[in-house]
Amino acid sequence: MLVAVGIALLALGLFSGAALVAAAFGALAQEPGFTLWATFPVLCLLGFTLVAAQARPALVRSVSLASAALLLVLALAGVAALILGAAGLVRAPTGAASLWFVVVVGAVLGGLGAASFSRSADSA
Repeated sequence: MLVAVGIALLALGLFSGAALVAAAFGALAQEPGFTLWATFPVLCLLGFTLVAAQARPALVRSVSLASAALLLVLALAGVAALILGAAGLVRAPTGAASLWFVVVVGAVLGGLGAASFSRSADSA
């Protein structure tokens, strides 16, 4: 039960990060508020913690790798949006702060997840 809840919370956290990136280009009806900013890192961490507390090691490694990959993709999307907007190739983002937040959080959490996966795969 906790594993399913953890995966759902992790998915909602990743969705919050994607919404922050989308909102920077006006793809959402309103400006992102505190809820999206807070739920992105908090739900990602809480969801993974619930999965890690109850799941078998193989599932924890799989969830870690998948979430790390998605977080790194979000970070890359944020960087690409910042660069393409600054170069004038796409409409400039309305709020670069949310993109920088996604870049930093996604790179840190995704990097930690990827690093822990490579260590656990070597020891297995």
